[in-house]
Amino acid sequence: MNTEVSAALERLDAILPLLSGLKSLNNDDASLYCKLLNSYVQQGRTLTRQEVAGLVDNAEQSLNNIVDSKLIVLDADGNPAGAYPFTSQEREHIVHVNGVTAHCMCALDALAVSPMFNVPTVIDSQCRATGAPIYLQQNGTEFSDGTLDAWFGINWGAATNDVVCAESLCMEMMFLANESLAREWLAESPETREIFDLPSAVEFAAGFFVPLGENCQLAA
Repeated sequence: MNTEVSAALERLDAILPLLSGLKSLNNDDASLYCKLLNSYVQQGRTLTRQEVAGLVDNAEQSLNNIVDSKLIVLDADGNPAGAYPFTSQEREHIVHVNGVTAHCMCALDALAVSPMFNVPTVIDSQCRATGAPIYLQQNGTEFSDGTLDAWFGINWGAATNDVVCAESLCMEMMFLANESLAREWLAESPETREIFDLPSAVEFAAGFFVPLGENCQLAA
């Protein structure tokens, strides 16, 4: 792992400590989070509040515990609306996995699904700068086809303590169509932005999410 990826992993974990959040939960709540997460891969959506109520004694308390650990987000009505790396919103990052289609919070999250669940995926997204389609066939940390000259960009300046990561930093993690566009984007704000080529971006994504997936398998 190169030093840039290692530094980025530490920086993201300080902003969004998902693994420590999962480890902080009791067994029942950790298991519920894993069911909320796995449902996206199994059904293309997370569980409803009604479905959660059939799994735990106090759905509201359990969901709030998981929210406090930063692992999920709820909608305005208190329904599960996202479990990192997935979201129930129709965002630009679409992942086809296990015969279902799910949306991801950000480009990094989309790249994480295949190594996190050890399954082949197809990513459909777009370049944030041009709108050009980004298409990737992924298996673990390898790609068999697609927009292989795509880059990943992150605007660290979007992180804030006042807004959940799903609605702040995640909105500024993107695909860029090629190195030239990525470097132009970086030059606009080099003090807050960072770019990675596709192999480094996948290493970043796997480094952040695979440990979460492994711990989730133990908790499920």
